Parts: sequence; C-alpha cells; structure tokens
Amino acid sequence: MLLREDPLLDAAVDRSLVLEAMGIAHEVAPTPDGRWALVVDDGDAAAAEAALSAWEAENAAPLPPAPAAEYGRTLTGAVAALLLVAFAGAVRRWPAVPWDALGSADAARIVGGEWWRTATALTLHADAAHVAGNAAALAVFLGALAQRLGPARAAWLTLATGVAGNAAVAAVARGGHVSVGASTAVFGALGALSALEVPRRRAWVTLGVGAALLGLLGTSARADLLAHLFGFLAGVAEGFLVRRLPPPRRSPAQPVLALAAAGALALAWVRAVH
Repeated sequence: MLLREDPLLDAAVDRSLVLEAMGIAHEVAPTPDGRWALVVDDGDAAAAEAALSAWEAENAAPLPPAPAAEYGRTLTGAVAALLLVAFAGAVRRWPAVPWDALGSADAARIVGGEWWRTATALTLHADAAHVAGNAAALAVFLGALAQRLGPARAAWLTLATGVAGNAAVAAVARGGHVSVGASTAVFGALGALSALEVPRRRAWVTLGVGAALLGLLGTSARADLLAHLFGFLAGVAEGFLVRRLPPPRRSPAQPVLALAAAGALALAWVRAVH
C-alpha cells in the first residue's frame, strides 16, 4: 500500500527511519514522475500511518509569527516635530516672557504643587540644536508608534510618558534639579515601541537603540540622563498596558484626538502663565 510520496529522497528516508524504529516492514521506491514512494503491506498500514502522523506532528515546522496589527502610516510624528519647532520659534520671538522660569521641570516646584511643569518642560529647549535633535527623534519614534497604535493613542501615550518621567525625576530629586526638553517623551515613545515588539526579535533592536541613545546623550553636559531613563521606563510600562489592544480604524477623528494632546500642553501653559 502506498503510504506517502515525497519529492525529495531525504524526506522519504526520514520517514523510512521512523518505520524502521517501529519495526514496520516497508520499502522506499522511485516513482515514474521522479518522486519517492513509501510502501507498506496492507496489514501494517494503520500502524504505519499512526507512527508517521505522530512523527510529523512532533516535527512540524513552527508557523511564522503573525504580523502585528497596525493602524498604518500617519503624519503624526512629522506634525509633532513641526509643532515643537514652531513653539521654539515662538519662544525666540518673545524673549521678554520668562519661559524657562515659568515652565521648566523644576523638581522643587513640581513637588511643591506646580504639576503643570511636568508637561510644559517638554516644550522648552536650551538652543536650536537641542530642539532640532528632539524634533527629529520625535518624528521617527512617535511616527513609528502612531503607525502601530494610531495617532490619538500614540500622541497621548507619548505625552503621558514625558509627564510621568518628569514627575518621577521630581519625586526622586525633590530639589536642586531643573531640566527642559522633549527627550523624556522621545524616550517614552521608544520604550513603548520596545514593549510592543516583545517577544519578537525587533524588541531587542529597540531596546538596543534606547540603551545606545541613553549612553550617547548621557555624555552631554546638559543631558538629563535620569529623565531619559524614567521616560523610557514609563514608555515600557505603558506599552505593555496597550499592546493587546487592536489598533483603531482609520478615521478623521484620529488626527483630531491626537492634536488634542497638543491642546493639553497649551492648557498646561495657560496654567503656568496664570
């Protein structure tokens, strides 16, 4: 009785070894069309089929992981970067306003109740190079996060990681620590991307990028390594919270809700000024 046909001799030999181990008489013979037939007696067919089925199930090739569900390409990262640069331009245009005094992440003042500084500090930068670097990184990492989660969820999650990172630094430092910059949120977006990729191999890539950036930016005299670290950890935690959620459907509401995150920053500045 013909039990199996394989296009490759090696595959037929593997099955032959299984039957050999079970003590089942059989024969491997070539077929006219160039394949290899595995033949057994009719009386041994049931036992041979059971043996081969068990072996094939045990040695089946693992299925490739299903691709992660995505929202799709968006302009979220680019728009956020442009808004960051635009705000930096406004700061330069009105130098009479004490922007840093009003909105920097002053740990003592945050602990004292000026919570809005955890948000407003994300929009302030030391100089043009500082804002340019953060804008470029935000375009990349927030853009990648929005492609996975959708604009609204990605924008609010990134803002939340930045706020959480600055709050954590204030809670630890409590005084004598003042910082500005969007990099806390940038590292938050990177941490969230790492969590979304677990257990895929790309999770190690994003973790490696985060570690490399922490090391690189940590060598700068003005770098706030603690804020970067807390932002990254907040991103990892928040990424794990949302990683099981399916991406939303594409709709005009998504960019509107994403821009609402910028509105929240504006309200934080209104509170800072008043």
